[in-house]
Amino acid sequence: MVYGELGRDALKWATESVFGLKQSQIPARVVISPFRIEVFFDDFFTVLKEYGASHQETKTGFMVETKDQRVLFCRGAIGASMFADIGHVLCNSRNVEEVIFIGTGGGISQDVKTADINVPSSCLRLDKVLEIMLPPEAPAKADPDLAKEVQGLVGEEVKGLEIGLHDDLHATVPFLLCETKPFLVDLLNRGVLSVDMELSVLYALANHFQKKAVGIIRIEDLPLQGLPIWKTREEKLTLKGKVHTGILRAVLRFVLGD
Repeated sequence: MVYGELGRDALKWATESVFGLKQSQIPARVVISPFRIEVFFDDFFTVLKEYGASHQETKTGFMVETKDQRVLFCRGAIGASMFADIGHVLCNSRNVEEVIFIGTGGGISQDVKTADINVPSSCLRLDKVLEIMLPPEAPAKADPDLAKEVQGLVGEEVKGLEIGLHDDLHATVPFLLCETKPFLVDLLNRGVLSVDMELSVLYALANHFQKKAVGIIRIEDLPLQGLPIWKTREEKLTLKGKVHTGILRAVLRFVLGD
């Protein structure tokens, strides 16, 4: 069996192995994060109840349903390499039409602060993990209509929190410790606002397999401003919780309807 070609048997095995679901159970809309959903959104179950949505636990997250809609909230993986495997299976899934990515990243622009949100229209592909499959020039872009709608909903939900909402260039790097100061300054000079280790992988795969995708990045640390991740975890926790709740409400409004 040639695994990378993901023929019918390989895709069946991979879907059940990764998600614990059959191909027919994967819905048209998927929300994916490098982190556990119930950890990223600490009020996940409370907000679901407000929407009258039920949930069933899966291997990597939750299948969320209302009378009319069904969406899979799932954990991907931290890091471009492991996320690529999961993203590849997801974007090969016949039922999938739209994927919303939710994660965190470092802010490198002077115009961004911790707890801001970036909904990138495109990514620089610095992750290096897809080069066998996709050439470096293959695009890594959000679907413009999906991005516009999701960004509008996020903006409504975080209004009044005094955070910035951006739609600027994003870069995905292969590993955390490659982020040296000269490297980040070079990205800054190329117009990059934020960096992470997963998003461009999803964008590139979604573009290749003709799926719609958009990413929502909540800024965590500000390395060029001297605010590293281990300090930001202790700062503004209440604000970050409110931002996450706003993101969750916006996503649920999109996938389940107002």
